[in-house]
Order: sequence, then structure tokens, then C-alpha cells
Amino acid sequence: MGRPTEIPATEVRGQISEVISRVAYGGERVVISRNGKPQAAVIPIADLERLEQLDDQREARRRRAAQAVADIQATSARSGASQLTDEDIDADIADARQARRRSRKQGRK
Repeated sequence: MGRPTEIPATEVRGQISEVISRVAYGGERVVISRNGKPQAAVIPIADLERLEQLDDQREARRRRAAQAVADIQATSARSGASQLTDEDIDADIADARQARRRSRKQGRK
């Protein structure tokens, strides 16, 4: 689909039936401008339905992400991980790295 046609609001007033027909039957997208600035768009119903579907999908992803964060926070609180200090975390990382190095060295022998 090409770029939308821009029509000043003053012209749309006198051509609203034609604009609706162009959009509904021709699939055209029309941007209505005022003082040279885009203000609104008239789009085919199929485009609106796609936008609504995308909004629904985005909202579902947002809810899933929020639930995942809540689950992680609950797991962290239950395990005590939420009480770890930065020093505790740094020490755990250092221990894990050291264990991995030992494991790699043993694998080479």
C-alpha cells in the first residue's frame, strides 16, 4: 500500500462522501491535516481491525511479562535470593567461574 493521501480539513468538509468511498472501496488511507500538520487519519476497516489485533497481542504480551516478573520475584523471595547483597552475588559468581575453570582443566587432561 502506498503512502497516505493528505487532504486539508477544509477540503474534507466538502468531500467527505468521496473520501469515505476512496477509503472504503479503494483501500486508500487518507490523512486529514490542519494548517499543514497531520491531525487524523481515515483508514479502511481492515486496517483498524489489524491495529486492534496488534493492540490485543501487545497487551497479552505485557500481561505475560508482568506475570513472569511477579513469578520471578516470588521465587526469589521464597529462596532468599532477594536478600543477597552485591558482595554475596559477586562471591557466588567468582566461585562459579573458578569451578568452571577447574572443570575445563580437568577435561583437558
